[in-house]
Amino acid sequence: MKTPRSAWLLALAVLTGAAKEPAMKTSPDPEIVAGLIQIAPPAGWRRTTYSNAGGADLVVAFERGADRLLVQVFGAKGSYYKNPADFFAGPAATTMGRAPERTGEATVAGRPLALYRLHFPLMEGGPHDSTRRELRMGVETFCVPPPFQDGRFIVLSLQRESHVPDPDRVGEKAWEAFLRGVRLVTAKKTMGRKS
Repeated sequence: MKTPRSAWLLALAVLTGAAKEPAMKTSPDPEIVAGLIQIAPPAGWRRTTYSNAGGADLVVAFERGADRLLVQVFGAKGSYYKNPADFFAGPAATTMGRAPERTGEATVAGRPLALYRLHFPLMEGGPHDSTRRELRMGVETFCVPPPFQDGRFIVLSLQRESHVPDPDRVGEKAWEAFLRGVRLVTAKKTMGRKS
């Protein structure tokens, strides 16, 4: 019986060490989001990347339990929001049409930024559930660094998708550490667009 060529090649790779798996890294490397911001992903949080507005609005999310850390990039051609004023007036920054509440400030990339809070309805129950329930709300805290020269801007936020506060403040502590680790990439390095 003949041994398939692929089996021989695999055996050769194992013997020569070519099939070794790369060593696992103990901590994730910081990453660049859309060439604008450098972030350090929180350890132990699940990472998801997707886009909205037909690919114009990039979102990087880190999730753990009921908490989500988000980095959203807006302002590109075709974006839902052209500028921060547009964003603040839109549904992503309001509580069912009410302006977000200013709650203080945080230092992000070496500069103080205003922090805002909004509430959003939680999707509880099934689509066929006809019982009336009190509308329960999740909470989101966010900040918006100044826009870049090309018009894009970033929204950093922490969402708690539960009406129950976390007494251990796991999400809030991760958010505070996350903000401390943010580095905005200089316009000289990222913009590179010809006018």
